[in-house]
Amino acid sequence: MQKSQSNNQLNQINKNSKPNNLSRHQNNDEKDFVWIGGKNPCFLSLKNQKRKISEIVINKNNLEELKNFLAKNSLQNLERIVKVVDSIFFQNIFNKDFVHQGIAVKASKLNFKTQFDLLEELNLIEDKTLLPDILILDQITDPQNVGAIIRSAIAFNFKKIVFCEFNSAKETPSLIKASAGNIDFAEIFVAVNINNLIEKLKKIGYWCIGLAGEGVENEKKIAEYKNIALVVGSEGSGIRNLVKKNCDLLVRIDTNKEVESLNVSVATAIALNEIYRNKNV
Repeated sequence: MQKSQSNNQLNQINKNSKPNNLSRHQNNDEKDFVWIGGKNPCFLSLKNQKRKISEIVINKNNLEELKNFLAKNSLQNLERIVKVVDSIFFQNIFNKDFVHQGIAVKASKLNFKTQFDLLEELNLIEDKTLLPDILILDQITDPQNVGAIIRSAIAFNFKKIVFCEFNSAKETPSLIKASAGNIDFAEIFVAVNINNLIEKLKKIGYWCIGLAGEGVENEKKIAEYKNIALVVGSEGSGIRNLVKKNCDLLVRIDTNKEVESLNVSVATAIALNEIYRNKNV
């Protein structure tokens, strides 16, 4: 497609335009799709070849920026599913407090793998010094916390993240936005049984370290370990008791004694940073 043709096509986009069939544009079940809002999350989702893109909606003020992004990333084939919409459209797909920045993408949800996929992948790694660190979320349901944790995890090179099958946050617009789109860089696995997974990880060569306020050691202790599976729990009750018992050790985050506790996403970020820092000294 010539550049002049591309510009003309975008200039003619209107809210009534109908999408065409593309390799990354399929009309699957609605439950398999999610609306993504905000510039960075949207742009990252468009670059993720694992997502199928159904619609791109945008206000007219951001159209030029979108056009430049698509051209820069060789995504001009997606121009045919762009629609210019007004603020009412965004209000209908997001809650009133959601900061969408005048752009949204309807994309297929990410394909979460199972704990068995994770174990199979890890068992194929012969050199155990090359095992990737893992982050396990034990029944954390708040999408803001989970999104923030994912953002920190990617920042500190924890790409493999485990959710519980039950009592866990789902892939929603709020979670994706809270992760600043970094969920598209993560490998998410869903565990039916966290305790069983921990036992299997230990046999492979992992140290399973739980983050808990009652930990005898503080986060500095983590520096002594390699092959870490860090376990964090919900803000209210923390890691479940049986999961705590199955951890090799529990560590705490030292704070001013006048502060009752840290938000789980903040505490997790501190622990992840400690692990990352000690790997890169």
